[in-house]
Amino acid sequence: MTKCRLLSMTAICTAVALFSSAALSQQKWTEEENTSGVKKLEYVRYAFAGQKMKVQALAVIDLDCSVVPGWGFEMVKQPDHGTVEIKSTAIFPAFPKESPRYKCNEHKIDIQYLWYTPKAGYKGPDTVTWLEIGPDGYAFEKTYHFNVRPLPTVTTGPKQRGA
Repeated sequence: MTKCRLLSMTAICTAVALFSSAALSQQKWTEEENTSGVKKLEYVRYAFAGQKMKVQALAVIDLDCSVVPGWGFEMVKQPDHGTVEIKSTAIFPAFPKESPRYKCNEHKIDIQYLWYTPKAGYKGPDTVTWLEIGPDGYAFEKTYHFNVRPLPTVTTGPKQRGA
């Protein structure tokens, strides 16, 4: 299995948008992954109890700025100590100037977001696994290991005299 760290949401959208059969075939796949057509990836994230967070965005953008149809999520393992929600939202992408898709930043595109919300008051590990399935038959099995922490309390500094 390959272990990775999650990038910023903009980086995810850019990276996901560049997926293609050619790009997928250039990745290092194990013999088992080649046979099954499923690339297994693991991520580690921190989350705050009771707080909804974006985990993953998925949209594949063609050079003409259209969304390539046929990509989607399929849940494999729900979290034991929280919930997962998948919603589609229209956003303006943020491709860097050197990207051939930079011109697409002017158009809203539909992106599927996967959200994770740990139970309020929970502290400890939690795991979510899903498949990202593409129209060409390739799939990524992504497992996110969450370290859920209590929501920190925000304190203000000492009061100043005369304030």
